[in-house]
Amino acid sequence: MEVIAGIDVGGTFTDVVLHDSESGELRIAKVFSTAGQQAEGLLTGLGQLGTPIEQLDVIVHGTTVATNAVLERKGDRCALVTTRGFRDVLELRRRDRPTTYGLTSGYTPIVPRSRSFEIDERIDAEGCVEVALEDEGIRRLADELRAAAVESVAVCLLNSYANPVHEQQLVAALAELLPGVALSASHEICPEAGEFERANTSAVNAFVRATMSRYLDTVQERLESQGFKHEVQVMQSNGGLIPARRAGQFAVRTLLSGPAAGTVGAAAFGAAAGLDDVISCDMGGTSFDVALIPGGDPAITAEKSIDYGVPIKLPMIDITTIAAGGGSIASLDRAGILQVGPESAGSHPGPACYGRGGTRPTVTDANIVLGRIAAKQQLGTQEGFMLDATAAENAIRDHIAEPLGITVKAAALAIVRIANEKMARAIRTVSVDKGYDPRKFALVGFGGAGPMHIVELARTVGARTVLIPPLPGALSAYGCLIADAKYDYVTAVNATVDGGMEQEVQRSLAMHRTTGEKVLHADGFAENAVSVEHFAEMSFSKQMYSLRVPLGDRETGWTAERLSESFLAQYATTYGGRIPSRSIKLINLRTVVTGARSLAAQRARTPARISETASREITFDDLTVPVAVLSRDSLTPGQTLEGPLVLEQTDSTIILPPRTTAVVHDNGSIVVEVAL
Repeated sequence: MEVIAGIDVGGTFTDVVLHDSESGELRIAKVFSTAGQQAEGLLTGLGQLGTPIEQLDVIVHGTTVATNAVLERKGDRCALVTTRGFRDVLELRRRDRPTTYGLTSGYTPIVPRSRSFEIDERIDAEGCVEVALEDEGIRRLADELRAAAVESVAVCLLNSYANPVHEQQLVAALAELLPGVALSASHEICPEAGEFERANTSAVNAFVRATMSRYLDTVQERLESQGFKHEVQVMQSNGGLIPARRAGQFAVRTLLSGPAAGTVGAAAFGAAAGLDDVISCDMGGTSFDVALIPGGDPAITAEKSIDYGVPIKLPMIDITTIAAGGGSIASLDRAGILQVGPESAGSHPGPACYGRGGTRPTVTDANIVLGRIAAKQQLGTQEGFMLDATAAENAIRDHIAEPLGITVKAAALAIVRIANEKMARAIRTVSVDKGYDPRKFALVGFGGAGPMHIVELARTVGARTVLIPPLPGALSAYGCLIADAKYDYVTAVNATVDGGMEQEVQRSLAMHRTTGEKVLHADGFAENAVSVEHFAEMSFSKQMYSLRVPLGDRETGWTAERLSESFLAQYATTYGGRIPSRSIKLINLRTVVTGARSLAAQRARTPARISETASREITFDDLTVPVAVLSRDSLTPGQTLEGPLVLEQTDSTIILPPRTTAVVHDNGSIVVEVAL
């Protein structure tokens, strides 16, 4: 028997899903997140499930600690060390703008210039030493860093991706001279060309490393004090797991931890329902996270900006996040125009209806006024938590309805419509803007608020099919439960494809395989559970962007001709049209080494606590009609549902508007056909 807990800490709620392999049972807890003390919500959720912590075999954790530290600029006091002459690399960046026609920006580098230090050394782009690194220079640098009282240091020397010898020498010396200071070396974090992106990725790792390590150490220690005997596993941005000790060292890999877990869960339930092409739509309390999943695999990007001017050059699931959650605050701007977000009420004080001190209207308050959430419904498993419909009405009346001279219901409907339009725009960003037609994709709606909005979103973007998984409000925690262990490796090549590179390609890919297999075997994965996928990042000469070309699991036989053919085929598939007659460049070689541990997507068996109301009035567009309310636990596989209909469960509320039909899948998912 194996008992596994998946945990996702969001901005409003902490979700815990427990799986017992012997009974096949899934149990869920959904409690308030504790701002600044994420471990508290985690332990509260585990405590509600009744299984002693010493009986747990695996705990997998998705966390927003690193993300929040970057967005709020509340990370460690860190420094950047680079080659003399490149101190301003973070300030100079790429000279882009947050908006196409904007003349100003609010860019703030992750490390201030006052804590950017230089050292005499130089390695050229071919990896040859031009200026040697001297011991005296290292000692002077250590004195400067000591005087700056830094907790963490990012070391990013010019061209260290081509030859890391100076970085290795410098990091080893600083480890002795500055005991207790965390060191992040760019050749370990991001061994690729592009000095700004490499420096920024390394600096972000340094910025969050000590914070993340302290948090994970606290979680591990508190769990061990209650009898847990294993190492906590942490979700990475690439959709794979990593042990907590490595997650602290490579904290930058966890920046999209929670949203990545949700995407993994959406892909699993989409595949189980026979829907390979899906778009995951996660609407929680503070944000809306959306990702494209073509062919059953989440789209991967090699670079993602976590904030304006803060690119992260690491493989990660391509997730777009906007401020449109259930807690997004509705307000009137100086022109009297209604806005929804980006500010969120979070878990404290929360929406006005939570009765925790919030007085400003949110999307959740609007859904209560429209009848989409029952006035007496309990959300989650937080003891003693009930909703206050009167507070929701008062907040919308005082802040929106009366200033605009409209009814409270009209104001609530406007709030929902604006939130839906913002989310529809995000869906188009990951689909239409990438050359995909959203009408050919099914939308997977999840998050605490997602199932209330997902069918209306489908109509807005033209999608005909919607899938709502069994535990939509805790799908990110379920994604943690089923995710595989995963490691990414990269070797920078930056050379024109020619007849002399076959041996170099073979050597690099074989090294990736050997390193990854060694790590996974040390983590306890059997040989038959480990798989390898190789990729080449290639482009035509003088092109800025590269294509990710699948190379399968073989290291041998990659001649120049075979590489070129694979690239041209991928280019034609991606772009179509005429192929430029230029030379082809091999930018990077990448390998993903995976340790399989996934569980099958399955149905929760624990009864949900729901409202006893059999029907209630709900407003759809400008029509208010009585709607039947069912418990989702009462549904049976194969059952057909007709909208309008409300389905209630512990972790979320599902709204099926008029002109929709749905079928209950064998694993409990609801597949909705949307009439446009």
